[in-house]
Order: sequence, then C-alpha cells, then structure tokens
Amino acid sequence: MHSVIVLNKNFEYLTEVNIHKVIKWIVKEKIEIVVSKEDEEIRSVEFRIKMPMVVRLIHFIGYKRKGHTVPYSNHSVFARDNNRCQYWHHEENGEKYIYQCTVDDRTIDHVLPRSRGGIRSYENCVCCCRTCNEQKKKNMTPKEAGMELIKIPRAPSTKRGDMVVFKFAYNPSKLAHKFYMENFLHKKFSRKAE
Repeated sequence: MHSVIVLNKNFEYLTEVNIHKVIKWIVKEKIEIVVSKEDEEIRSVEFRIKMPMVVRLIHFIGYKRKGHTVPYSNHSVFARDNNRCQYWHHEENGEKYIYQCTVDDRTIDHVLPRSRGGIRSYENCVCCCRTCNEQKKKNMTPKEAGMELIKIPRAPSTKRGDMVVFKFAYNPSKLAHKFYMENFLHKKFSRKAE
C-alpha cells in the first residue's frame, strides 16, 4: 500500500501514514500537499488531485513527556542512537567509521545476549546493523566477538514537558521516502516564515 510522509506545521518529520488516512485528512482540510507525484492522480466524484508523497499538517502537533523517564521501546533506542550502528565499522585500511542504518537494515542488539541473562533495557540494547548483529556478534558479548561499542548505552533522560522529536529513517524501497529525500534532505527547501 502507498505510504505518505507527514510533516508537522514547521516542516519537521512527524510520521508516515497510508494513503487512505491522507485522503480523509485532505477532505477534512487538516493537511496540505507539499510534494506530489505528477504522473499519478487520485480521483473521486468530488475532487481530483496529484498523488501525495509528502504532506504537511495545517496545525502544529506537539507531544510532551509527562515524566522524567522514557518508557523502553525499540523506536526509542533507534532514536537515541540516531539509527546508527553502535559498533565501529572498519575501512580496508583499518580506519574506523560509523555506519548509518536504513529501516530495513537496523536491528536491536542485546549487548549481553538474552540467552546469557541480558535484559531488554536501554543499558543493554543498542541499534545495530544486520551484518554486525546476525553475522559477526551473534550470541556473543562484544569482547568475545572482537567488536567495540562506539559508546556505552544509557537510558535517555528528559525533563518534564520536553518535546518529543521523531527521527526519519530512510527506506529506499518506499517511493515516498525518495520524494522526501529529494525535496527536503538533499536540497535546501525555502520555507515561509509563519
């Protein structure tokens, strides 16, 4: 099913939804189309529009945390680690570099494997690429696998009332992601000050 990138009123990435939800929002005048696919249309008795790829909310939506702790979730781990593999990768000449994961490539790695008593927590879980997790580390500790963590994993800290920020993770197999990358991340998009 076709998905559409949704931006907040201030053009920050918010989420991704299916086309059916977008059509409902268009009818209710809750969004505006920012980028569309010119060679495809959506038609109904009442309207005809180009296929939306990126839309923007008319009114700003903000999420505030209620407390100081952030409940554990895989999404929060990916956001904390900025979708980057938390194990050093090495060039052919031995130089270290940080690998940026795609949505399809990222996994959650338990630093101390669950089979060896490791728990699902911020302090034991990191974002990890499939190659490191499934082919190199497997059921070992980083030391046993000869791998080095970039940083020690910690629970994210917030203050009461901090705004939640959503991070975009590029998936090359999704058409809406390609339109978003071309129009917002690779080019400077002139935004009207509102």
